[in-house]
Amino acid sequence: MEQTLSKDVQERLDKINWDSLKEKYGISKESITQNPHVANQLAYGQMTDLVRGNTSELSGVFSLRAYPKGDGSEWAVKVYTMEKAKTAKDNITVYNQPITSERVKEALFERTSWTDQNGEKRTGLANANGGRPISLMLDGRKQDCLVSVHQPTNRVVIMPVEQVRSFLFDKDGNLRGKSLYGVQFSKDQAHALAEGKAVVIGGLRKDGTEFKCCAQFDAAQRQVVACHPKWFQEALRAGMDGGQSQAKNQGQSQSQGQEKGTSQKASQGSQTQQAEQAQKSQAKSAGMRK
Repeated sequence: MEQTLSKDVQERLDKINWDSLKEKYGISKESITQNPHVANQLAYGQMTDLVRGNTSELSGVFSLRAYPKGDGSEWAVKVYTMEKAKTAKDNITVYNQPITSERVKEALFERTSWTDQNGEKRTGLANANGGRPISLMLDGRKQDCLVSVHQPTNRVVIMPVEQVRSFLFDKDGNLRGKSLYGVQFSKDQAHALAEGKAVVIGGLRKDGTEFKCCAQFDAAQRQVVACHPKWFQEALRAGMDGGQSQAKNQGQSQSQGQEKGTSQKASQGSQTQQAEQAQKSQAKSAGMRK
């Protein structure tokens, strides 16, 4: 319900012209605020999960993305329809420009299976992210961009690297403290994420058990998300340290804080090196091309 939304989210949603959205697509503010997850996505500029719209002339499901206009006092909403699912063999274009890197296309549409946090088997896109920047002409100049698949609509979406860096670092180059599953990214990891790379993190679940996972920046969700690349699963089977040292250190006393921070940095650096080595090994064995 609307009262469960934060004040910041409500203030952002209030800047949207809901009358226009309701008239054109039959999507009301109430239908959005009744789903806090979708409301948060819309408030923070992400492409939302699918929402239903109905008018006398159309009926269907859409994804929405809000963005500020002019001085930011009013926000516009772009509405996206679903597209046909794509594969790496298809000709993929963004803003009428082709993605020519086979490695990026293969990373975008790589499929795999994994076990989710609830222990259930899942199958789908391993990354839905390109893994490296692509160069596009935007606003009259060439810009490096990260590219991802918005899975609810099957659309290929980009985000300029400079915007990704602003998400992870402030104007002075300091970390903004972004995290995933309660684990904050180191500076090296944040730089790697801004370049589209996947990083390995580890920590403790609420029940005290250790976890390790792979994280990558998603241009469609405009945030860091978990991913499931095959190289990571293969590395885990080969015994890669996916965060055990970091997880153990989280239980240390405050008096060991300095030692803990040093150990965490060493663990994160080791994870990054192991991850990069595993990626290179998979690329070499698969004969992947740029």
